[in-house]
Amino acid sequence: ALLTRLLEKVDGLVLNEHEARLLTGEKNLVKAGADILKKGPDFVVLKKGEHGALLFCSEGTFAVPACPLEEVRDPTGAGDAFAGGLMGSLASTGKRSLEAIRRGITYGTVTASVAVEDFSVEPFRRVTRQALNDRHDAFLKAIRF
Repeated sequence: ALLTRLLEKVDGLVLNEHEARLLTGEKNLVKAGADILKKGPDFVVLKKGEHGALLFCSEGTFAVPACPLEEVRDPTGAGDAFAGGLMGSLASTGKRSLEAIRRGITYGTVTASVAVEDFSVEPFRRVTRQALNDRHDAFLKAIRF
């Protein structure tokens, strides 16, 4: 009951596929995302780990694959890095448009790809903003046709 009332007040919700299934009782993630969206948030992002992420909003559904990597050393914290990249992107632009959220999801995906390259916070000690932007540009080229 408390969570339902909270969902009516939030702008967006980022959760993983397990959390989405627990919240809705739905096995199908598309149904789960749509169900959560009906509960009040303007947008819902379902993190699917190595399979990317799904965005649900009034304009429809948007799917982003994970960033292709040759090696994953430690997936711990990738979901948090994804959420941080998404929120950081939104905060840096100050926008909440569909385009801004979609761009934020691609930044979250790239940030998560940095996180899994090594243990703990080590990858973030080495990465520069320019390197992150370069990886983002390369990712966008890889997913467009």
